Amino acid sequence: MSYKVSVIIPVYNAADFIVEKTLKSIENQTLGFENIEVILVNDSSTDDTEIVLNEYANLHNNIRPIHLRENNGAPAEPRNIGISYASADYVMFLDQDDVYRPTACEVLYNKISNENVDIVCGNHVLVSNDNAIISNSFDFMESNEIKIDSIYDNPNFLDIGFVVWSKIFKKDFLIKNNIKFQGDILEELYFITRSFLLANGIILLKDLIVVEYNVRSESLSHQIDYNYLNETIDIYLDYYKYIKDNLDMNCFQILFKGRMRQLLSVLFYPNIFFDELSLIFVKLQKLFVNLESNNFYFDDFLNQIFFKTIINDNFPFEDSILLYGLIKSKNHKNTHFENVYLTQVAKLYVDLGEGFNEKNVISQEFKISDDIVLKFDLSNIKNIKRLRFDPNFGFFIKCKIDKIVSNKGKLNFKPINSFNSDFLADIFLTIDPQYIIESNFDEIEFIKIKFKLELLNFGMAENIIKEL
Repeated sequence: MSYKVSVIIPVYNAADFIVEKTLKSIENQTLGFENIEVILVNDSSTDDTEIVLNEYANLHNNIRPIHLRENNGAPAEPRNIGISYASADYVMFLDQDDVYRPTACEVLYNKISNENVDIVCGNHVLVSNDNAIISNSFDFMESNEIKIDSIYDNPNFLDIGFVVWSKIFKKDFLIKNNIKFQGDILEELYFITRSFLLANGIILLKDLIVVEYNVRSESLSHQIDYNYLNETIDIYLDYYKYIKDNLDMNCFQILFKGRMRQLLSVLFYPNIFFDELSLIFVKLQKLFVNLESNNFYFDDFLNQIFFKTIINDNFPFEDSILLYGLIKSKNHKNTHFENVYLTQVAKLYVDLGEGFNEKNVISQEFKISDDIVLKFDLSNIKNIKRLRFDPNFGFFIKCKIDKIVSNKGKLNFKPINSFNSDFLADIFLTIDPQYIIESNFDEIEFIKIKFKLELLNFGMAENIIKEL
């Protein structure tokens, strides 16, 4: 049978939901289910996915399951295999737990076949906890539809989102130009870039919602750690070289604006140790220096400061880490600190020769007031090498320590990771403010700390940076 569209879906351990959710959305397409070839590439699942897909295929002639015996660990190669099996003239892509809107296939197919272009793009929504948010606003568009013959006719297309499931492609165009997915992460990066650079005709439909993309915290793309960030930056370093060799530099800012937004979104996602962050910043600095040499800049004020700080900083990137903490706190920008989080936890870290760690720490709760006094009992602790006082955790703060005293008298102290300090207060634009207490700690039985503390929300912190 001749199909109008081949839909390619990489599948892994999706037995519990793929039929009733994802495949059901294809059955409900106004293009007609019988006109759609569905290629399900099972990437060596360990659950009952193979059984479920075979049973579903036995009920529908247009379902083609392909079972891989070795797992690829990412959707890139399953998608490439799907393209090689596609029999229709046009191909679309879908992830295993996302869904098409009912008219998606019909509108895209009619547009690409009637207009004889290589790519037609729609939009998508991000769905999380039953809330749907439109992904792209396409502010540069004055009408619902734009058609271009080449990407250089309207470089804004390079900023519409590098995802494949909101688009339809002419299959012969992909095969002729050997356009393939690659890599374990960011597998769509080169695929979309090469498609846009080589396409003879691209159409963008602003108001067409093609896919409801399920934001799933447990997916591979959200398992972001030190290794993931390292690999991501390596990919972008290579990508920069590819773009330098293949793209008109007049398009450089538009292309990398979207890519760098994506990079920072993952960079600010994880909780990561500062020493690891410093190593990541070594690579990030190389990338940012390359971008700056081509006059790249961020539109966002704080991101631009971060960009410049990384470029001008040195290992271990202390200034950059402070700003990293500030930008990462954007999610708190609407929090009214005067009404919530009044109870805080201060910690005194005791170094017994093994460095500061959670084994040797004394915690005390307190409520924010005009004058806070905390007393820490050290009478049963011997051989103290160093003390570190953390007035709270999780917020940017202004902190003013009036004095620290012990049974032996007054102790010296200094902030070790403040953004700025003067006689009024120490400003911490990091969620982990710290003071080192300096003294000979022999025979010390207690220390008493008197201080004032003010929580800063995002807007207050941003204003402080602008003023400084």
